Amino acid sequence: MSQTPTIEIFLAKWIDAFNRHDLDSHMELYLEDATLFGSVDELQIGRDKIRSYFSRRGPEVRVESYPMPRVAMLAPDIAVTAGHVEFADGTQPMPYRVTWVLVRRDGNWRIAQHHGSRRLES
Repeated sequence: MSQTPTIEIFLAKWIDAFNRHDLDSHMELYLEDATLFGSVDELQIGRDKIRSYFSRRGPEVRVESYPMPRVAMLAPDIAVTAGHVEFADGTQPMPYRVTWVLVRRDGNWRIAQHHGSRRLES
């Protein structure tokens, strides 16, 4: 089980697992009943659906930059984050907005709800 005692460590592990296309490590960072509203219309509910969603991305898709998002603590073990992520597919930039609802269980942060949407070009 991935140790994520701080949101900063959690973010670093999420980026690392995403960029390595390591679905096992990536899915450890989501609660079993997590939800994901990604770049498709269908809501992904549960780790199996979220795993399937991420398994369909291209081999060149990676995080270029994910600065520490804004974090709002709703309770000692519940946080909401909002930030901008610079994904890329090869050399093609893919700017996104990402929000997470994070829950701390047994001292480790996990995603309960994840939303990502493409940013509009300015």
